[in-house]
Amino acid sequence: MSRVTDEPALVLHTRPYGESSLIATLLTLHHGRVSALAKGVRRTRRGHALQALARLRTSWSGRSSLVTLTRFESASQTWLKGDAMAAGFYVAELINRLIHERESLPRLFTGACWAIDRLNDGAIELEEVLRSFEKLLLEELGYGLDFAHDAQTGAPIVASRNYRLEPEQGFVHESEEDAYSGSTLLEIAAGNFSNLLSRRAGKRIFRTCLAPHLGHKPLVSRRLLGKNRTRAGML
Repeated sequence: MSRVTDEPALVLHTRPYGESSLIATLLTLHHGRVSALAKGVRRTRRGHALQALARLRTSWSGRSSLVTLTRFESASQTWLKGDAMAAGFYVAELINRLIHERESLPRLFTGACWAIDRLNDGAIELEEVLRSFEKLLLEELGYGLDFAHDAQTGAPIVASRNYRLEPEQGFVHESEEDAYSGSTLLEIAAGNFSNLLSRRAGKRIFRTCLAPHLGHKPLVSRRLLGKNRTRAGML
């Protein structure tokens, strides 16, 4: 039997199991996405620590695709509400949909925790958090884009020129005015989404790149904001 102790984890999703237990989907620091059975927690207050987006220290045992939690405790408190909660669910849903089980991605774990913490403290615009996370997620999936060089020539992106996106290649010089400006692409390359134009461009670019991997099944987190056009614009 395999045992793991004191592993940092982020709760992505939970569902009831039997009369008193839960199955929690966790993103962990060293073991990637893990499905874990928490026995009897629905009958105790301990179950509250397993809410979605909670940060935990966990221990478990088992070799199958479903391990058994032997210990868990809260590592930090998260109190997301409204738009921030929907944004947090979006982060969790992307991970749950796109990351394979037991695929170790420590950088993604750190980025996801950073995103939830920033959504929680409200120090950064929500869209800045989401665009930064999407950029990181695509990089960790192996589909990151080079925002600093022309995909055809290899020449550095020029701030005064326009570029179009070739999803499987990158950005190529384009004279049309409705293409992406080089200055905006360079801001995204630097991870700077403080500018409204870079946030809007990032949303279009990352949605285009994520769509083939998400398939046709809609994201539940987008539907949470679907009735309000202003809110829906975040995702």
